[in-house]
Amino acid sequence: MTYLEAVSLMKEIESRYDLMQIKYKGVSVWPLLRINIVDAISGNNETMKSTGGSAIKQVLSTLFYYNPFDYFKKRSVWLFAGFERRKEVNGLKKLRVSGCVIDACENTLVIEKPGKDQSTTPRSMVPEKDVVSESWLLLFVHAYAILTKWKKIKIENECVLQRVLKEYKIQFDYIGALRVLDAQKKVFDVLLAVTHKPGKVIIECPYTIMGYVWSLHKKAIPVIELQHGVLNDKHYAYNSLYTSPILYPDEICVFGEDEYQFLTGDDSHYCKKVYKTGLYFMELAQKSFTNDIFREYRVKYEHIILVAGQRGYEEAMADYIREAAKKTPKCLYVYVPRDIDAELVFDQENVIYRPGINIYEYMIWCDVHLTISSTTCLECQYYKKPTIFYNYAEMSENYYGKVLKAENGVVFTKSVSEYEQALEKVLTTKFDYKEVFTGNTVKRIKEIINK
Repeated sequence: MTYLEAVSLMKEIESRYDLMQIKYKGVSVWPLLRINIVDAISGNNETMKSTGGSAIKQVLSTLFYYNPFDYFKKRSVWLFAGFERRKEVNGLKKLRVSGCVIDACENTLVIEKPGKDQSTTPRSMVPEKDVVSESWLLLFVHAYAILTKWKKIKIENECVLQRVLKEYKIQFDYIGALRVLDAQKKVFDVLLAVTHKPGKVIIECPYTIMGYVWSLHKKAIPVIELQHGVLNDKHYAYNSLYTSPILYPDEICVFGEDEYQFLTGDDSHYCKKVYKTGLYFMELAQKSFTNDIFREYRVKYEHIILVAGQRGYEEAMADYIREAAKKTPKCLYVYVPRDIDAELVFDQENVIYRPGINIYEYMIWCDVHLTISSTTCLECQYYKKPTIFYNYAEMSENYYGKVLKAENGVVFTKSVSEYEQALEKVLTTKFDYKEVFTGNTVKRIKEIINK
């Protein structure tokens, strides 16, 4: 089952059953379960399992990357971010999404999820002084979940969940999911008990750490989410028919008008306190990357095509590029995978593979952008670069058909047979690019923190 089919199935299930009556320790846990079910039936679980060993290695190798005693510093704001979202600017690894929080409030403690190659990156490249590794929390959560495996998980109205799983023939370890949720809450309860509690907590991706959110809400500490990627009615974290004051954030900061309209509309039940704050890195990158990164290639090639890969769809995108590159030898294709260990191979001379580079610098200086449904299509609007979509499994149109129109410089292609015509169109047409991102991000974030 594809991801979009799984999302559609969730809507059907939610329309037929009262799923919020499924509770653990008095809390409706359907918001967590639906995410895990989509992962299970769409194959996302297999992708996660394949990186399980490397994830453990990341946790263990980064325990002392930062000073763990900084957990005990008194800071008014805690920020949950991720090392993988850091981008290099002038020799420093800046937080692409949440760097605005540091600029807006110096009294911030960053709690950072470990990432690939972090242990080999010099600490001097990380500009923040008050940073701790989430590896400690992840280690304790994992250990607690294992040590309490003997403990029975009691679920109110478990029969409803079992009926749904049986009817739709879904195999899903919901006990394991709730055990992790419980471990997250217990570990975070201890952290809040032994440290100075913050006034606010800002999180880039709260739907992966709902146990932390639960713990924070029990202590009446407000949780603010920063949009970090795709956010629309097709994203399984934001399109439920139900709401949750315990597991969902209190407020959310989004890129711009489209996300704002979706979340404040009658069909959205995620979070009604919504603010338009933009994306921090857009302005920073434009000011910083002023030299043409592709200057040496322009002698040989007429056009530079930037390809943004995606987790779970790298091979599909790579097959498209291999054929497109054969058809257009005067174009250079620069493939940037979502995961640096995607291990794709290209034989064509006019395709170069660039895992781990700063894609923002490439966006600024490319001529055309190509993807399935990466948010880089929105960021290319900011830099006034057209996008050709490979509408694989109709993902492109489902995600962006209502957001980006032909006049905004986008073309949807069903297969590589339509590529050459699409390329000619985006290269010869003048477009009216859309204002996707709200400006003055740091100022807006500062107002939200200080209010």
